[in-house]
Amino acid sequence: MRYLILVPLLLCSPALAQSLVDDGPGQYGSATDSANSCGTNPHELGFQTSPPHVILTWSQPKDDGVGQPRTIERYDIEDYDTTTLTLREEGDFRPDRDGGRMWVMQMTQSPDGYCWRRPDWPQVRCEDQQLRCEKPIS
Repeated sequence: MRYLILVPLLLCSPALAQSLVDDGPGQYGSATDSANSCGTNPHELGFQTSPPHVILTWSQPKDDGVGQPRTIERYDIEDYDTTTLTLREEGDFRPDRDGGRMWVMQMTQSPDGYCWRRPDWPQVRCEDQQLRCEKPIS
């Protein structure tokens, strides 16, 4: 079923398909927040194609930054390139100047994972590093 969802995205956006859809999904944990680390409360990064979304899912609730516990976060994909996704929280239609927030998910190689930045920040500023969790040996 997962592959059926990804097929339309693979056909219409080869750059995204080759780098982010193939390499991005997996389990991640915070490099700085022990409560949401790989060993404590990792999250799954996944994609939905219709409408195009990034979905982050935790098995245990986590604080969303404003005091609300969440186990899932959905982001609309606004733009992308080979290593970044420009995202807006699902349902947030406010322009940036009115408090809406656009975020850039920047995939990183060293360390393997991703971090967050705003489109108006310098490219070298990336915060809240998330690390790819070790895959279980089978």
